[in-house]
Amino acid sequence: MITKVSFAKSGLSDYCSKRIKQMRPHVSNVVVVHDPAVPQYLLKQVLRGVAASGRDFKLLKAARGENNKTIERAAQLSNKFLKAKVDRRSLVLAVGGGITSDVAGFAAAITLRGIRWACLPTTLLSMVDASIGGKTGVNADGAKNMIGAFHSPQFVHADFRWLKSLPAREFRSGLGELQKTALLAGGKLWRECLNAQPHQFLKPTPVLRELVQLAAKYKAKVVASDPKEQNTRQVLNLGHTFGHPIEAGSAAKISHGEAVSFGIHCAIAHSLELGLCDQTLADNNLMLSSNMGLMPATKVKLPTAAKLRHGLAHDKKSKGGDLTLILIEKAGRPLVCEGYSVAKVAKIIIDNR
Repeated sequence: MITKVSFAKSGLSDYCSKRIKQMRPHVSNVVVVHDPAVPQYLLKQVLRGVAASGRDFKLLKAARGENNKTIERAAQLSNKFLKAKVDRRSLVLAVGGGITSDVAGFAAAITLRGIRWACLPTTLLSMVDASIGGKTGVNADGAKNMIGAFHSPQFVHADFRWLKSLPAREFRSGLGELQKTALLAGGKLWRECLNAQPHQFLKPTPVLRELVQLAAKYKAKVVASDPKEQNTRQVLNLGHTFGHPIEAGSAAKISHGEAVSFGIHCAIAHSLELGLCDQTLADNNLMLSSNMGLMPATKVKLPTAAKLRHGLAHDKKSKGGDLTLILIEKAGRPLVCEGYSVAKVAKIIIDNR
């Protein structure tokens, strides 16, 4: 099932009520899993909408932080679903950022062999990327998203009012994924990102709203063409193979989006070295990173060489020990390049620090 993403800036209660009533088979009961950091006035609107749908509901608080994105937390949440007497017609409604949706969606996938879930993303990262595509999962063995399932949400609804209270660091994390999507999509999204002013990126401006909607539309299109990442969807990993071990080794000091942005820098630098792209692309990407307030590559603190190699060796997308890199010719034209050794990728990262 391919999930449609909708956007709004009002009417949250009405949307929740209407959408739940429309679901078939009819929803028996709802479990709302929320990040405790979300604004209470908006959470209350969600709960009013759920109540207005006429369904009984249970409110559960999600654990915060990347260190809680574990199989143990998912199992605990699944047990709470069972205590709430969920059945195959129940709905889990995840209200929060990417960690909340990843863990709640995975817990829904493993409960009763899969109960329905939906997502109300509350962070820029989740609106641009994490909530779209049906990937759910948890971290393991020091690497990201090693245990998980493809389990598409019934709906994703982004209300831009959530972003008003988002800290600057979390904004930057979402902007790293926006940077990635703009490079992949090219065309209007890339041009509009390059034309945007720095202040238009760091709060929910009309410009940012349009960019997020364009990015979400692009990702949904790619996911629809390859729901389980067997072919074209691989391009969405631009910057991730380079960035994941940086993020994992930073003890949460470097956010996901900042790590991806550094990974994009590495991918473009290597593409330039191979003669795949030109200097203009590298210069434009550097300007965009600066305008988005993302960490310059020279300030990124790398993990030890051993941790870097460990993270790369545990990349879940490796094939026979070799890594696949997403390189790029120009905005809108990514390339899937296979057969890279861990040592080679580690050298590219170190050389471009």
